[in-house]
Amino acid sequence: MPNEAGKGGFFARYALPAGLLLLLGGATVYYFYWHWHPFTQNAFLFANTRPVSPLVEGYVTEIYVKNNQFVKKGTPLFRTFSPPYTLKCRQLRHSVEETEAAILALDARIEGAKSRILGLEAALANAKYLSSRAEQMYQKAAVSQEYAEERRRACETAGETVRTAIHEKQALEHSRTAAAASLKRLKAELELAEIYESQTLVTALSDGTVTNLSISPGGYYRPGDVLFGFIETTCWFVQANFKESDLSELKEGTVARIWLRQYPGREFRGVVEETGFGAERRHSSGVTGLPVVEKENEWFLLPQRYPVQIRIQDPPSDLIFHVGASAYVELGTLARPIRQFFWQLFLFD
Repeated sequence: MPNEAGKGGFFARYALPAGLLLLLGGATVYYFYWHWHPFTQNAFLFANTRPVSPLVEGYVTEIYVKNNQFVKKGTPLFRTFSPPYTLKCRQLRHSVEETEAAILALDARIEGAKSRILGLEAALANAKYLSSRAEQMYQKAAVSQEYAEERRRACETAGETVRTAIHEKQALEHSRTAAAASLKRLKAELELAEIYESQTLVTALSDGTVTNLSISPGGYYRPGDVLFGFIETTCWFVQANFKESDLSELKEGTVARIWLRQYPGREFRGVVEETGFGAERRHSSGVTGLPVVEKENEWFLLPQRYPVQIRIQDPPSDLIFHVGASAYVELGTLARPIRQFFWQLFLFD
């Protein structure tokens, strides 16, 4: 009986301290288990997003999608009133045809001018010959001075006629050059008009989800007016804001484990793509312009957090992700929690 009483007293005496030690040991193991690798709850899910705007001015005639609808790349989203752009293309096509016909007419006139110049040059050569013969005959007193003078003036007139014809041909050639440049301009305008006409139908540039759609046909919009949002679903990312003390071992391509609150118990794999290079900490007084120093963290200087972008690898097609959803992230690098603990414990500000 005394032995049993002694044993009972022993257990009663040391049960509480032993339990506390076990609890403390378990808590320590749990802490180091979750902090042996960099871990953060300050993370959220995001994807590439963009506003959807009309590419040409006009009122919307048709909307082909609904709010929160998933669409594939190339799916029509909406259409802007297109007849003005179609008629503009038709008008420019007629202008192109007209200018091409004018160039053909100028080519014909240039060829005619070349033929006329050949004829005038032949007449000039004949006039020169007759003038030379008349001058020789006048020297021999075979013809009168008036006749020789008449032949000389006829030769000069023929020369002026040739030069005039050459200038006319050059003017036609310059007109053709201008018409050719005008044709190029019209073709460029036509190409631009065709682009505008094609852009009256706006299609999805990638797979994604339509969001915040609250318009109806009949509204007049201009390029840059945001009609709704579009979330690309081909790639999903997590922005995890890690402490600066966790970044020393972090490199591009580091693997990561991801958990989403939306899907408890499901683990996702990710790869680090980039780390943010800055975080704003400066504040200035709007009255004095002097820097403002916050009176906080008087016992410990808390580390700054930086955004780390992680791409989710092969997201399951049967799950629906939401931009902004909360996430937990663990990186595949060592956090050195013991070193960080004593670093923060003793190097206080």
